[in-house]
This record gives sequence, structure tokens and C-alpha cells, in this order.
Amino acid sequence: MQSAPDKARHGSIVKKNLVNPDAVPRWHGRIPITITLAAAIGLLVLVTVGVVFGVGVWIAQKNTFDLLNLNAQQTVAAEVNQFEQHLRPSENLTRFLAERISRGEVDPANKEQFSRMLIGALAGVQQVEVIGFIDTQLQSTSARRERELGSVIVSNTDQSSDPVFQSLLGRVSEGAVWGPPAWREEIQRSYLYRAHPVRRNGELIGAMVAVTSIEGLSTFISEHGIKSAGNSFILYGRDEVLAHWLLIDGYPNRSSEYPLPSLSRFGDPVLASIWQPAEPSRNPNKPVDGIQTHLLELFNDSYVYVYRSLKGFGPEPMIIGAYFQANNSVKEIRRMFAALVAGIVALLISLIAAIILGHRIARPIVRFSAAAGQIRELDVSQIEDLPGSMLRELNDQSIAFNTMLRALRWFELYVPKKIVERLIRQADVRDTISDAREITVMFTDIAGFTSVSEGMLAPEVAAFVNHHFSLLADCIEAEEGTIDKFMGDAVMAFWGAPDEQTDSAERACRAALAIASTIHEDNKQRLANGEQAVDIRIGIHTGMATVGNIGAPGRLNYTVIGDTVNIGQRLEQLGKEIYPTHNKVSILVSDKTAIKLSSAFTLAAAGNHKLKGRQDGMAVFEIVTDIA
Repeated sequence: MQSAPDKARHGSIVKKNLVNPDAVPRWHGRIPITITLAAAIGLLVLVTVGVVFGVGVWIAQKNTFDLLNLNAQQTVAAEVNQFEQHLRPSENLTRFLAERISRGEVDPANKEQFSRMLIGALAGVQQVEVIGFIDTQLQSTSARRERELGSVIVSNTDQSSDPVFQSLLGRVSEGAVWGPPAWREEIQRSYLYRAHPVRRNGELIGAMVAVTSIEGLSTFISEHGIKSAGNSFILYGRDEVLAHWLLIDGYPNRSSEYPLPSLSRFGDPVLASIWQPAEPSRNPNKPVDGIQTHLLELFNDSYVYVYRSLKGFGPEPMIIGAYFQANNSVKEIRRMFAALVAGIVALLISLIAAIILGHRIARPIVRFSAAAGQIRELDVSQIEDLPGSMLRELNDQSIAFNTMLRALRWFELYVPKKIVERLIRQADVRDTISDAREITVMFTDIAGFTSVSEGMLAPEVAAFVNHHFSLLADCIEAEEGTIDKFMGDAVMAFWGAPDEQTDSAERACRAALAIASTIHEDNKQRLANGEQAVDIRIGIHTGMATVGNIGAPGRLNYTVIGDTVNIGQRLEQLGKEIYPTHNKVSILVSDKTAIKLSSAFTLAAAGNHKLKGRQDGMAVFEIVTDIA
């Protein structure tokens, strides 16, 4: 933040400029980054270009197609290597697990042990989406990666109606196989399947199956294609496109019948023309190490195709390659070679100067980038203020950033982190439109707060309430609940928003039981200190509510409103009637919440009660705790 003298000095400059627009701003001892970069880059370019043009007449021309072919072969070799690295772990993983089962080290019938093994195996191979065992009756136990949730789900599934697994199990009796690409409708993606037979005492008992994502292949070959000035691709057989930059974000009209787009109708007309007949005289090179090349005249330009056929990853061979626009590639190679040879000395000198200058200039920018990355992760408390800089713009940037950082630190204290994360994901405030959603709301209140706080000074009351709230907040946030507000000595929290939680009722009730246990332990310490124990009432209700930004246009609050909220509060207040002499921790839930709870919770009927403001009665239950 600027000091008072700085503000006064900057303010005087502004006033002076308003009076006299032609006035020159006062010198502050910092060099503008625009002048620094322009002078440095201009000088380096002038020296480099001058040397290059001075000696350019002595540069020998090289065979451009040889260089193009070398570049293309390196591109294809890198793509083949990456493709194998992407798929080989699936082979190794299925073989390893199949051998363990065959030796009797692991029994798929022991679901708990087998599930742990699958989860551990999946953690070590990031490109595998699903790993599982399927027996000869097509019953499978598998672990599936949920990347968006950052978790792994283990499931037991009947695959008898899935044609993909039927085909794999039919072929695996002959040995380990790769299946053809298959489309999964439920997640709208195509995958490759690797199956390894599992035999015990010579008899086939099933297969280990790894489902491998092919999404990352398109991203990799696209990035490699940009570096090599080519357009990379992977074909499945001669007629289907497995990886291409157009497939990075998906591709329309895929289905279980057509898991990959057809080459003939693919959106890249140059790639779609790869199998057109080429004149023998236009083929610049013979196959080298299995890599083939040919040249076609298309769309008033020349294109060189370089590719290699790779077998063993499915019924059809994979064709991995790239195509290049010949004229552009020739020009780029010629300029690159000329600049490299002719200007090597000048470039070395320029490099040394650029490193020294760039290091000086980039240091505050790197600090800023790192701090900005921490803000992206909402790790505000760990960020240090940025130091000043000799460069005016960077120094102003540091001042502005530090001011923003201090504001964010205050902001973090008042807005739940979960809501902040959602707001950051939104492109605009208008994107956070309120909607109706099923939620579970919780209200808590200290029973007999007046008697507990009697005789305390104001700072002591604040410390007592803050300590109480911190205990409750830890329990609520542990179950991924959202604290809506603190009201006196009461807390309102809810589950099911902003992120959908199908088990919101169980999360809320688990949080309530955790609160009961925490308050019980805290009361032990209070009694040991000669302080009065704290009793607390909790009310929980599940139902539909309006969720979203509520308030005036300039002051919004992400909250929930509706009858569901009112019922939750009434249930908490009902505790006064049911337990007039306090009950340490009473947890009352509505019948709407109770019906969604599993057998893990012990419920006791608390009667049918007519809540305040409602005409009909409601069945109320108490969650029984194991606290004496």
C-alpha cells in the first residue's frame, strides 16, 4: 500500500496533468519496462540481423527434403514412442495382476482385499481409467477413476449384456489381447481395452481388463505437431481417426457403432486425402525403419505424408504419422539453418546479454506468477507481499497486487472457501443464477446460553463463542458442508449446494454426531477448569429450497431460503419443548431426513409435533448418540 507521501506525490502529478496535458511527469527513479525491453530487443535484433545478412552470401544450401524427412521421421518416432508409453502400462498392469491371481496371492472373491488392490494399482497408472477382473460368467469387480471428483469408485457389475466384454472374454482364451476402440455412452468417450487371461490350475477363470483413455493422445500429438511444424495423427486401420488435434475436445456423432470418426468424413480434408494415389516419381524417399513417405498435390499446394504402421494394439494396425505443407517447411528450414550457421557468434553474444537482462526483468514477474498461482489455488494465507522493483510498471504491479492480497485476506474470513471456488469458476456474476435444489439444512443453538455466559466480560464472551463456533465449523466442513451464517450463539449450515451431494442427509447427520462427540470432549475440559458444561440443540431437515445469490445487485449473499430452512430452525427450537432441562446434545431430525438415513444411524421416535407456522403435524426423530 502507498504511504501518505507517495499518495500526495502521485496526486500532485495527476492534478498537474489535468491542468496542463503537455506537462512531463516528474522522474521517480524507476525505468519504464517498455523503454527497457524496446532498447534491449532492438539492439539484439540489430546485431543479429546485421551479422546474418553480412555473412549470408556464404551460406551453403542444403537438401530441404532431406531435412524435412529427418524432421518428419523424428516426429513419427516420438509419436510412436509416446503411443507405446501410453499403452504399455496397461499391458504390464493386467499381466502383473493376472499372475498374482493365478498364483493364489489374491482372491477376487475376497471383495475387500481385492478392491484395495485394484485401487492401489489404479493409483500408479494415470492413463488407465478402469482396472477390473471379469469372470467367465461376465461378472466384474472393477475400480474406476473419477477425475472430476478426485476419487476412485469400486463396483461389482453384471457385464453379461455388454458386447465389448463379451467379445474380449471370447478372444482372451487364446492369450492377452487389445480390443478395438469402444465407445462408452455413459461418459461420452472412446477407450481402448486390454484383456489378459487369468488361469488357475490350467483352467480359464476370467480376465484382468484395463480400460485406457485415448484422450491424452490427441493433446500430445497436437503439441508435438506444433513444435515440428506438422500436423500429427494416429489412424486405427486405414479408415478411422484415433488421435488428431480436432479430437482434443471430443468429436460429434460418435456412438457404440462408430466409436471413432471416419476418415472419409473427417474435418481435416488433407488427412482425409492420405490414401489418394501418388505418382511414384513424387515419392521423395523410400521407407526407412518402417517409416513411409509420399507426396500429394492438394488444394494448390504440396503435402508430404510421413507415417508408420504399428501392430499389436488391436485387431487393426495403428498408423502413426504426420503431414507437412512442403513449401512452408522448406522456407522455415532454410531460414532456420541460415540463421543458425551464419549468426552463431552474434547469437551467443546476444544470448549472454539476454540472459543477464532477462533475469533482472523476469525476477519480479516470476514472483508475481508464483503468487498468482497460489491465489488460483485460494492459498491466500501462505502468500507473502511482493517486493518493489526499479521498473515503474512492475513496482506499480507489486503495489496493486499487495493491496489486492490484503483485501483477499479479509475476504477469506467472511466468505466460505467452497463458495469462493465456485464463484471463481463462474465467468460472470450473472452465471450464478438461483435455482431449486434438494438440500439438508442444520441449525444449532446453545441451550441456556445466558446462564453459561453469565458473569463473563465482553471479550470473554467473544472468545467463548468463537471457540464454540470453531469446534462446530471443523465438524461441518469435515463433511463438506457450507456454513451459511453465525447468528448470536447459533449456526446455520447446509449440504447439497453449491455442489450437488446426493447423500446430503447422511453428511449432515454425521456432522451432528461429530459435533456431539466434540462438545462432549470439550465439556470434560470445561468441567476440569471449573466452568459450566455446554448443552446444544441441533435441528436437521431435508427438502427443496431456493439456492443461489440472494440480495441487492450490489450486495449478494450465497444462501438458501424457503420452507425447508424454516422447518430446520423449528426443529432446533422444538428441542426446548422435548428437553426443557437440557440434554447435553439433542439432535432432532424430520421424517424427510430420517427416511434418507442408512442403518448406520440409530433413531428414536420423538413423537408427532405441530411445528410453529405449520398446520400439519410432522413425525420427528432423535438421533441416538453413544455418549453417556
